[in-house]
Formats: sequence, structure tokens, C-alpha cells
Amino acid sequence: MPWDQLFILERPFSDPALPGRQFYCWHCLLLDGLLSAFPSRAARLDVRRIPWARPRAALIERLGQDHQSAPVLILEKESPIPVNAKYANGLAYVDDVFAILDLLAVRHGFPASYRRTVRSW
Repeated sequence: MPWDQLFILERPFSDPALPGRQFYCWHCLLLDGLLSAFPSRAARLDVRRIPWARPRAALIERLGQDHQSAPVLILEKESPIPVNAKYANGLAYVDDVFAILDLLAVRHGFPASYRRTVRSW
């Protein structure tokens, strides 16, 4: 059964340009936290944790050399594709963390993100 694939960076990772320090991608950590909070829903996804260092072979294999950014949600072909999807190698994908959050709610039953744009005091 084909499933949506979510690629997020492993944590922590090191950058050789900044020796002695460790880092995380906050976008990926946000998604990883959501997956951890709702494991039964996360089980409906093919989650791939990939190394920070490039080249990122798993993404190159799916989307091509020019598309190595993470996080990225590659959409299963048989499901409806949102209008904001991008395309590479014949695959639809979304690489904006907020769009990914919305799609996880719509396509996989995660609770929706509660975003308040105007605070009332």
C-alpha cells in the first residue's frame, strides 16, 4: 500500500563549519514532536529520518538532485493532491512546514494546528 512519505532530519547533527556544537532543525523537531504525540496516526505515514549532511541520497532518489531540503512530505499518487503542491520526478510534494502540518491533519487525522493571528485581550 503506497503511503505519504515524510522526510525529516535526524537529530542532533553537527556542522563541520561550526565544530564542537550540535544542532537540530526546528521544523523537523516540530514534526517529530507531533509524530511522537500521536503515534497511531504517525503509523499511517512512511517516516524517514535522514542525515543532515548532503548529499541526501534518499531525497535525491525520490525528487532529484535539486530537491534535498527537509522537512518534505511526498504525497502518495492515488490521493487528492493539494493546489499548493510542487512537483519533481513526477511526484507531488510539500516542503513548507505549516502546509505539512495542515496536510497531516487533513490526510492522516492529526489534530489541526491552532493558529491565532489576532490576540484579543
